[in-house]
Amino acid sequence: MTPDGPDDEVRDPVFTAPGTLAGQLMRSFWQPVKLSADVKPGESMPLTVMSEQFTLYRGEEGTAVLMAPRCAHRLTVLSVGTVEGDAIRCMFHGWKYAANGRCVEAPGESDRLVSRVSVRTYPVREERGLIFAYLGEGEPPPFPDLAGFSREHGRDITSAPVVEADTYLRRCNFFTNVENGLDHAHVPYTHRFSADPTRTRIGFDPSARHQKPIEVRRSPGAVFVREQGDTSPYQATFLMPNALHLVVAARDGLMEQFAWRVPIDDDKHVSYQVAARYLSADAARRYLAMKSSAAPADPPADECAEQILRGEKKLADFVDHPDLVNIEDHVAQVGMGRLADRTHERLAESDKGVVQLRRMWRTGLDAFARGEAVNTLPW
Repeated sequence: MTPDGPDDEVRDPVFTAPGTLAGQLMRSFWQPVKLSADVKPGESMPLTVMSEQFTLYRGEEGTAVLMAPRCAHRLTVLSVGTVEGDAIRCMFHGWKYAANGRCVEAPGESDRLVSRVSVRTYPVREERGLIFAYLGEGEPPPFPDLAGFSREHGRDITSAPVVEADTYLRRCNFFTNVENGLDHAHVPYTHRFSADPTRTRIGFDPSARHQKPIEVRRSPGAVFVREQGDTSPYQATFLMPNALHLVVAARDGLMEQFAWRVPIDDDKHVSYQVAARYLSADAARRYLAMKSSAAPADPPADECAEQILRGEKKLADFVDHPDLVNIEDHVAQVGMGRLADRTHERLAESDKGVVQLRRMWRTGLDAFARGEAVNTLPW
């Protein structure tokens, strides 16, 4: 399976390594690459995004920096170097790079050589607990107005009493998870355990036969899916190229979420999400107390799901896991294949949100391949 094969409505968008069409498109947008809380001042780490390696570090004064993975001298990875102020020093021969990528010191070398050496750096912005980066060429586009979109299509995340950033690993191609956000029909069965307060529902819930009909509509760069009628808060919106805006009823209130499915490589990805919980003052206090007292999930959701997929465990074995919803989704999505072959699937009436998403992706990719600018793509 290659990204330059025959016309294919599904497979082309899933390849995002450097040089691929979808990879170039994805790099033309701001992408979250790490939780802010996971990068402490003075720390450096390797990072892989869309099959490409980087060095991420936070200066001692708190500035996050994303740069090329290797020292320009002998190509040792900079992520094992030492952070000094807002610069990083290579552990091999001590060459030191400022936050703008310029070499500022190379022990034993001439000033002339030092002045000519640099490594590439990338624009970085921290927003609502996430580190975003622009990995494309040229000037970055305007940063997305999350609060403005929330006020227009959700509630108002700036007024929510609880706003949290979180992340998880999923061991399948990012596009499988992107599509899942608009697949409302999977909810009552895939999440039959997590939706059941008793955690005992093993088989099919007969009420799932009578799901509310959904309406699907498109606007530039977005596909909206919601339940018909005015009583349900549910709404899922796909935002090009890989983001989801979700409004859904949650315990004691309502949750609004922005989530980005960011490829590590072609068969695994990380989801980064910002969740706003609209709760009463008492409910917010209870929720925060529960979060602070909860023990870390052990093992992580992706490992639990892998045990189920190997036949070593059953989903029912994890009904008390605090990340049960994630386990359920992981099992269903990875069960389709880490790089799913869609050529044999039978789409149904309930897949109309997925169909619209695929059509929009194809339209945008074709226009991008013709050289149209990202801000003028006809999606």
